[in-house]
Amino acid sequence: MIRSPSPGFTLVELLVVVALVGLASAAVVLTVPGGEAVLHRQADEFGLRLRHARDEAILGGRMVQVGADAAGYRFSRRDLGHWQPLEATPFAPRAWRDGVQAVLPPRQARVGFRFDPTGAAEPQQLLLARDGARVRISVDPSGQVRIDGQAD
Repeated sequence: MIRSPSPGFTLVELLVVVALVGLASAAVVLTVPGGEAVLHRQADEFGLRLRHARDEAILGGRMVQVGADAAGYRFSRRDLGHWQPLEATPFAPRAWRDGVQAVLPPRQARVGFRFDPTGAAEPQQLLLARDGARVRISVDPSGQVRIDGQAD
C-alpha cells in the first residue's frame, strides 16, 4: 500500500515563508526614516533656503531677511524702507514638520537672519530639535551657512 501525502505544509515550506516574512519586515523597518534623519533633512532644507535668501539679496540688490519662530520660517525683502513678505515658490513660508521644533533663545519669540546686498550677514544661529537630537544652523558675518549635526 502506497500512502498519499497528507494535505498541509512541510517544515521546509513553513521555514521559507517565515524567512520571507522576516526579510520583508526588515526592509520595511530600514526604509522608515528615523527621527534623526527627519531632523537632518529639515535642517538641510532650512540651510538651503538660507543660501537662496543670500543669493536673492545679492542678485536683487536689497536686504533679505529670514525670520524663524516656533511655527516655521518666512522670508521678506527690504523695499522702500519697509519689509515686504516674499511668497514666490522658493520663498514661500514653511512650517516645521514631523515633530521638529525650533529651540529659541530665552525671552525671544523669533530669530532673524539678515543678508545685505553684498551677501554679508549679521551672525546668527538657530537650534532645531527632535526626539533629543539637535542640529545647529548658523550664519557667519560673510553670509556662509553652516549646519552642525551634533549641537550642544
